[in-house]
Amino acid sequence: MPGIVPQVVEAMNREVLNELALTKAIAHPGESGRAREQVLTAFLRRLIPDDFAISTGFVIDHSGSISRQVDVVVYRRSYHPVIVIGGVNHFLAESVAAVFEVKASIRDRATLHQALENLESVKRLDRSAGGENYTLPYGNPVDPQEFQFQVFGAVVTEESMTTDSIGETIAGFISDRPRALWPNMYADVHRLTYVYRSETGGIGAVPATADALVAWEGDRTWPPLVELAFETVNLLRVTPVIDFSPVKYFGSGDAGPIVGLDISHLSRP
Repeated sequence: MPGIVPQVVEAMNREVLNELALTKAIAHPGESGRAREQVLTAFLRRLIPDDFAISTGFVIDHSGSISRQVDVVVYRRSYHPVIVIGGVNHFLAESVAAVFEVKASIRDRATLHQALENLESVKRLDRSAGGENYTLPYGNPVDPQEFQFQVFGAVVTEESMTTDSIGETIAGFISDRPRALWPNMYADVHRLTYVYRSETGGIGAVPATADALVAWEGDRTWPPLVELAFETVNLLRVTPVIDFSPVKYFGSGDAGPIVGLDISHLSRP
């Protein structure tokens, strides 16, 4: 990895790993979890484009469907509103580009399965508003089967089960689900990632063309966190601005009987 950028990213990776190690000194599990989320958020925030922001909360769509609470949400902040209820963020599905579940450790299959279900709860939401949404400024339809219109989802942890147990759990999870709902990536920040091998032999986070689920560990060109950042930024560079319908989210309301006041006689400029 020649050049200044890889050197900087490698240094950032070491900094994040050191900060994650420090979060283990926090005795309260909830606060320790929030600290880990903040460390990952700060790392991603230094790399993602300014059009995107990072927070936590729930994701909703036009039909009223709502995701489970998600640890880290990457959303477009330059166009879509965020609905805040009692301090809790609710993001429009059209605005959300990526979500992450962040765990201190995943030592059993049930914990991993729950994290995968949390990601799936976002991926199931309808970003097309029943096929009526389009992209800006070009007006292209939103196709949920295309990678650039899907929400990127990854599980991030510091400690994992055996490599085989991770792979078997993910393989079992995706076996009866359409590819649009598959997780994009599993990242153990210290030792491995699980991604996909495409039909052409390439390795990456796109399930649509995958013919194998693969573990990347041992000697690596990129540390797991750097790979996670690369795959996230790779999506953000192609994900379009998706328009949304305020009427579908907020409704037109029932105004009741309308009382009209005749202004036809007033002068016009």
